[in-house]
Amino acid sequence: TMAPATTTGDTATPELSGTAFVFGYLRPATGLLSQLALAQEDALQLAVDDINAAGGVSGGQAKIVSVDEPADGDVSAAVDSLLEQGASIILGPTGSTEAVQALPELAAKKTIACSASATATSLSSLDPDGVFFRTAMNDAYTVTYVADTLTELAAEQPADDPFTVAILARTDDYGIGVSTGLASMLLSREITPTIVGYNPRRVVFTEEANKIAALQPDVVVLVSYSEAIRQIDSLVDAGVPASTIIGLDGLMNPRLASQSFPDDPARIDGLRVLGATGDRAFLQRLADARPQPQFVFGAQMYDCAISAALAASAAASVSPVGFGPQLAAVTSEGRVCSTYADCVDKLGAGEDIDYNGVSGGIRFDENGDASEVRFTTAGFEKGELTEISSTDFSVDDLKQQEAIAGAIFVARLQQLLTALGYYSGPIDGQYSSDVVAAVGALQSDLGVPVTGIYDAATDAAVRAKYGDVLGSLTQSVVSIQILLTQLGYYTGPIDGLYSPATVAAIRAFQRDLGVPETGIIDAATMQAAYEQGFIAGTPATTVPPETTLPPATTVPPETTLPPDTTLPPAPPTTLPPAPPTTLEPIDPAAPTMLEALRADDRFTTLVEVLTAAGYTDDVAVIGPLTFFAPTNDAFAGIPPADLEAIVANPELLQAILAFHLVEGKATLAALATLTQIETVYGELIDITIDPDGTVLLNGVRTIAPEIDARNGVIIPIESVLQPKANPLLR
Repeated sequence: TMAPATTTGDTATPELSGTAFVFGYLRPATGLLSQLALAQEDALQLAVDDINAAGGVSGGQAKIVSVDEPADGDVSAAVDSLLEQGASIILGPTGSTEAVQALPELAAKKTIACSASATATSLSSLDPDGVFFRTAMNDAYTVTYVADTLTELAAEQPADDPFTVAILARTDDYGIGVSTGLASMLLSREITPTIVGYNPRRVVFTEEANKIAALQPDVVVLVSYSEAIRQIDSLVDAGVPASTIIGLDGLMNPRLASQSFPDDPARIDGLRVLGATGDRAFLQRLADARPQPQFVFGAQMYDCAISAALAASAAASVSPVGFGPQLAAVTSEGRVCSTYADCVDKLGAGEDIDYNGVSGGIRFDENGDASEVRFTTAGFEKGELTEISSTDFSVDDLKQQEAIAGAIFVARLQQLLTALGYYSGPIDGQYSSDVVAAVGALQSDLGVPVTGIYDAATDAAVRAKYGDVLGSLTQSVVSIQILLTQLGYYTGPIDGLYSPATVAAIRAFQRDLGVPETGIIDAATMQAAYEQGFIAGTPATTVPPETTLPPATTVPPETTLPPDTTLPPAPPTTLPPAPPTTLEPIDPAAPTMLEALRADDRFTTLVEVLTAAGYTDDVAVIGPLTFFAPTNDAFAGIPPADLEAIVANPELLQAILAFHLVEGKATLAALATLTQIETVYGELIDITIDPDGTVLLNGVRTIAPEIDARNGVIIPIESVLQPKANPLLR
């Protein structure tokens, strides 16, 4: 553990004299997160310019080296490449999943990373070596702040008119964490939420928009990224007023109106955005830096860079071991300064400093999280994004984080039960009667006591039978174990096993909360944790509304879908009958879809295309999925120049691949009984049968037999499928 001492400058043989301080920027691979990096790149250059204009870092100039994250998501080699180029600190990764993967390599190389955009709550508890910092706000802060905002809106509504919220959310780490945490917190405040989930690759959102419109919610919360441009126009076209829509960080985009409604940007008027973006002066600098500016996470990247340079100046060391302990020290409990030049002058005068950045007060805590962030509420008026207010916000309570971690664990359990064929309900983080029944059915098949509670015996039996398919569930348990350790309830190993010691710690936690000691973090536990750990936002600064954020032009999309979700009641005390099993249990010895494709020489071109599109994770996940896989001959039917153009356009490539992916396992025999099937893209494929009995997909012939995989089924096809709707319409 790196213990901060003081931030006064070290005058003894400064190591940095004339030595460059190197920022190693880990750029995201082409794919879903690449658009979130635009502002980060611009902000990093602004930070280096400011550092060097103020004399550099103890006499040495700052510079940037960059490496792209590999398409397969393994960032270890990228981290090593940056270190070989002399990186003093790693800036990134962009996404939370990649950040988790990077932790072992960072610890092994005794280096430090600071991420501006990895927000998952679990990261607070997965870094015992103290190598990971982030100016990106913990999703627990977002959940609390958004819940506070919705609670205020609900209080304005008549008591006899129930306030309802629809949450349209990605079903990736970010979306599951925010949506299930927010839904649980809203339930604890007697606000009714409904989650409508979608695969992050979704392109067409007509179905989701119609579902939400039918709910007639008072507010719609979008937990999305740049795919929001297609969600907003679909929602408004379906009859959802723009004034009822609230977006989060990913929507803090001045071009959102013109992208969503190119012919009439004012149709977006009334839509609000809540996020941590940075102060107005810095946003103007970002706008000036790029003709088509992007704002999201730019301020956070700037503050990562400035904080690291100040820590290095205070420690007189470019070594992470040397300046790492100063990162927390330079952002707390000293004399406040807000520019690099001013802070360096104060350090030179022997003063202890507290850098308050463009993203807020920062104040890195013992987990490396920035614990003081600045939330901005903005709204669209006449098609322009205008700031309404800014609030400095602080959350330190571990009970709330434990409740969110519990909701994520239950969501992961629901995903696991779905993949094993025992559950077909919503992925909403609630331990409902359907989950109880599904766990009971699983326990019966495993030969362990049937309780309906996912306990230590069930966890051990599942691991013994299914092996490594429990990756995401294990990570969720690790988060719970560390939070329980910090709360003083758990002293066992942080091993990700739902062990008797973990169950005992949860029961002790429940005992102190005054809820039934079930050993699972259920709805009652989450509600009590929220109520007893509730910390309201502490407003410090309110910025007047007359600020119009700089306009711009257009940004590309990404997207996809799963099913809708209505949060159910708390589980009953008696075990209900098990739901019918609709899927065959997975075979842990079988290859994943990606492994199966790589092993079959008919699909070498497809594997190259999947890698170029960043789709390798999609066909390696737990599933279940159906993948319509074009053979090499299918790709040979596309003129080489056309194929090169498609591969060179990431958004188009990703969209076309989404049209080949279906959620759920559909064999050729099952397809033969259908007339249509919906793709992850969001458009239906027509199914017909050729006179010789071959299944046709939009007229394209399938090739028997299908290929079974651990996470679904691969159905070879003779041609590349083309969606009817233009995937790059916006």
